[in-house]
Amino acid sequence: MNKIYGIIAIFAFAGLLLPTSVMQVEASSDLDYMLKIAEKAKRYIKQNIDQMENSNTQDWKNRQAVLEIYDKSADEIDQLKYAINDGDVKSAREHFISSMSKIKQISQMLNQIAETKAQDASLPDHSQIIKRYEMNYQKLQQISDNIGADIDFSEMKSLISLAKQNNQQGKNEQAKQTIDQIALKGLEIYKNLQSVNQENKIIRAQALAEKYVDRINILIIQAKTSGLLDYVKMLEESKLQLVSSNSTSQITKQIRIVITINNDIQEINKNNLQQIDVDEIQLSLKQKITSELSQLEIKAKLLHSDARGSNAALYYVEKAITLIDNVRNNLDDSERKINSKLQLIDDLLIKAERLVQEST
Repeated sequence: MNKIYGIIAIFAFAGLLLPTSVMQVEASSDLDYMLKIAEKAKRYIKQNIDQMENSNTQDWKNRQAVLEIYDKSADEIDQLKYAINDGDVKSAREHFISSMSKIKQISQMLNQIAETKAQDASLPDHSQIIKRYEMNYQKLQQISDNIGADIDFSEMKSLISLAKQNNQQGKNEQAKQTIDQIALKGLEIYKNLQSVNQENKIIRAQALAEKYVDRINILIIQAKTSGLLDYVKMLEESKLQLVSSNSTSQITKQIRIVITINNDIQEINKNNLQQIDVDEIQLSLKQKITSELSQLEIKAKLLHSDARGSNAALYYVEKAITLIDNVRNNLDDSERKINSKLQLIDDLLIKAERLVQEST
């Protein structure tokens, strides 16, 4: 309702309460003024009613009552016209007051509907919050399945169903309380999943450490045989670190150290073999082959420990070991034939080593 018309009506109404002698001085002009105010108020309130009709407001429960009051106010204004035409000031005043009272009543009813709509619009959209929590619930279930956690989701599922029910029934306060409970339960489950996942990481890390302990033992023997005591000390320290480590980051660090040491030892042994002066140490052909076979055998055993996770790598290593035994048992074969087998052994071990590194 336009406040201007409301104020004008109030002043007009107050004017009607003045002594009769004052009203009689300008009775004609006052009556016309009252009719003008009443008709403007009528048009304005009709516009508000039409807007309410066109907006299809679902919560307009007093629609029929509003229309009935409006019809009565319109009838009062018609009676006001007749009284003015007849010069009946008393009746005109009564019809004016009655019509304006009814219009005011309609305005209050429409304002109440508007306030109710505004309050409903300001309420939080619980349905969207519940939908988001339901998606979080599904994600937590997937995480639980992936890491093998034995988490009970029945309580959270029941709370989500209860929140939906409360929201659908318009129980906003109960829906909010249930949503808060869902949030707390979800946080509790998330913390439990974090704990389980951390335990799984430690288990995997320890299994990885045990795997590399065997490899380090072989490298220690190789380093001792080659007289590389500094590397023996480094390997012993890495072995101790691996055994006591309980995190993947610590174990990864030590594994990298072991890989570096292994490459260094292999390079040193290779250089030592290249620097051997056959004439100076007077090794026979069989002794050279035996020495080379020993180096290849150490390398094969080392790779065999690492190749357990790769069938292809394990195949090449076992084939190489078979050839090593074959060469060792047939040292009387021609040098060309033996060298061909040694080259084949070396090629097989290189292939296996590549596969192991890729899998690692």
